[in-house]
Amino acid sequence: MQRQPSRSRQRGSCLTLAAALVLGLGPGSLPAGARVSDPLLRNLEQALNRSGNDGLRGLVENGPGLDPGRLENRHQLLRQAFSDARWSITNGPDLPDGRSTLLVKVTGSRQEAGRTFRLEANQRLAVRQQGNRLSSQEVLAEESIVRSGERDLPVAVLMPEEVLTGQRYDIDVVLDEPLKETMLAGGVGEIPAEAQRSLRSPDLQLGALTAGGIFKRIQAPYKPGQQFWAVMLLHPEGTVSVSRLVRIVSRR
Repeated sequence: MQRQPSRSRQRGSCLTLAAALVLGLGPGSLPAGARVSDPLLRNLEQALNRSGNDGLRGLVENGPGLDPGRLENRHQLLRQAFSDARWSITNGPDLPDGRSTLLVKVTGSRQEAGRTFRLEANQRLAVRQQGNRLSSQEVLAEESIVRSGERDLPVAVLMPEEVLTGQRYDIDVVLDEPLKETMLAGGVGEIPAEAQRSLRSPDLQLGALTAGGIFKRIQAPYKPGQQFWAVMLLHPEGTVSVSRLVRIVSRR
């Protein structure tokens, strides 16, 4: 498969990172716990879907992967970027180690420079409930997509959710239709930790994509942790911006 072609010095900003907030921050090592109760799920949805932070702090407590203050701040930042954002939270399947999971989805839209940007973000979390609050969490998977244009361009994003320390892996983003005479441009870059925490969109170097997509090989760090990647494609019919989390683990 052809690797990514050389890129120009043109730079573009990516809106995708505005979707990074769904329900919290950071990794944590969590013990087994019961499934999250239906009342807590309903209360979390209602609190997140309010324009303010009323009630949200009372549903989470400080613990591994959870900081109520940061959660409120990120909730406010996302509301500023997508004022009509809507959250949906459901229980997911239990993990082999006995932990519970939550499946979180956020959708929204915004107007900017005469264009409409549509957001869809998803997270899969391992969580623990203490009383009527969430007390810890681990982000297992996270992806957000922001699109513009009258139709959703068919784009395939091939990127692992989890890799071993030091492992080489591929990031492939492919437009699933013939280019013909269409010009396609784009770029990919790692999102720094501080930009991810503050929902600040990174600048990406953009270049012509004659192969119809982006094909990049990455070597994972030698320490466990996380990598966040931002991808942007520019097409005459619209744009597609994607951010995704890759977890770096020492063993599986």
